[in-house]
Amino acid sequence: MGSGENEKGLTMTRRQFILASATGVAGLVVGYLAGRATAPAREVTTTVTQARTETVTATETVTETETVTQAVEKPVEKRYEKVKVANISELAVGKPVTRTYMGKPIVVIKLGEPADGGVGPERDIVAFSTFCTHMGGGLFYDAQNKTLVCPIHFSVFDPARGGMVVVGHATEYLPQVILEYDEKTGDIYAVGFTRLVYGVESNL
Repeated sequence: MGSGENEKGLTMTRRQFILASATGVAGLVVGYLAGRATAPAREVTTTVTQARTETVTATETVTETETVTQAVEKPVEKRYEKVKVANISELAVGKPVTRTYMGKPIVVIKLGEPADGGVGPERDIVAFSTFCTHMGGGLFYDAQNKTLVCPIHFSVFDPARGGMVVVGHATEYLPQVILEYDEKTGDIYAVGFTRLVYGVESNL
């Protein structure tokens, strides 16, 4: 065979080589793309605990919290106050002293004889609401009879017997003030009522 034939054969071999190479490369590209197309996608799950506002970046999760203050009304237990209403040095037998307790007028009396609910060395100091239980009339103390009397309808109450009705239109005991006595100082404190004072829904 001549040199021309050898060169032609060599040329064909080079073309075949290039074609084969190109075909191989194309096959690799196609295979790569096909593999990407058929491969399953990655599933990324992000769990974020959110209080109010969340900001998510590629590297971190930031959670912003907001504190909400809510006013809640709670019932407040009402109690009688402990209030000084007199000192034993201010009191004389049969001479009442008027005071105010929990916003209500009261009278403090040294009776000169032991009384129900009485305090002091002789247990003869008592205190009562000055409103009559019949119609709320203002009471006065009758020192001679040791009674509290309503001038409207003349209901009469016995302060030595816990405010018991003696006579008149009133049908309920007079509200007595609960007293405490301090032996060291002689101070007398009001700490409550035994009954509801006339004209109010609550003593407190």
